[in-house]
Amino acid sequence: MMIILFFILLISGIDGIVNSDEDCETLMSEVHITKDEYDNSGGLIRTCSDDVSVTKCEGYCNSQIQPSVISSTGFVKECYCCRESYFKEKVVKLNHCYNSDGEKMETEKYATMEIKLREPHDCKCYKCVDECQVTPVIHLLRYQGCLPKPIPSFACTGRCSSYLQVSGSKIWQMERSCMCCQESGEREATVALYCPEAKPGERTFRKIKTKAPLECMCRPCTGVEEYSIIPQEIAGLDQDNFLSSSDHFLRSTDLD
Repeated sequence: MMIILFFILLISGIDGIVNSDEDCETLMSEVHITKDEYDNSGGLIRTCSDDVSVTKCEGYCNSQIQPSVISSTGFVKECYCCRESYFKEKVVKLNHCYNSDGEKMETEKYATMEIKLREPHDCKCYKCVDECQVTPVIHLLRYQGCLPKPIPSFACTGRCSSYLQVSGSKIWQMERSCMCCQESGEREATVALYCPEAKPGERTFRKIKTKAPLECMCRPCTGVEEYSIIPQEIAGLDQDNFLSSSDHFLRSTDLD
């Protein structure tokens, strides 16, 4: 079966080499831009708009997948995306301006509006990979007055693709799509910590709840708290018997 799969991939790869020349270009495109102007008190003075010519990155980039005895999935993927090398500032003129009542403005001062924006240049194929997965780690659980305890846990690690382009509605900024490797669902565990500094009458063992990701996927970026975690193989705690103790984690839905 593996031999058949290898030949299928090999034939596909040969066909890709013949027909998949990279063709990532810097092309011209039209974007409809709208810009509002306000006075010092926040009142709307005018709204200007126009169809503006700007550059964009577009084209084809070579990608491939091939068998691997090293990768845990059995395959190695290389994905490339057509992206900008840098941005260049450009001044454009909006020729259709209207006041707050919707009336077209004709005076020389208000009939047109000049604005600055940035557009992509020197587009090329850059590596763009979505590799987001659950990874076993060691979480050093801490609580005031208790001894730190390393427990087997999980983290989301990997890389996700993003893009950035000229905004048509907010010309002072770019439209961004930033994806980060984050949790999709969570699991929860209760761990007992030894607390030798407990006050009289307090328990020397305290039960602490901790969470870990259930699954991982590329999602819009949000602030993520840093935790005291290290890879299990670096910690020297990657034995099967130690990993099996991670069964203390339960899905949040299982706790209801």
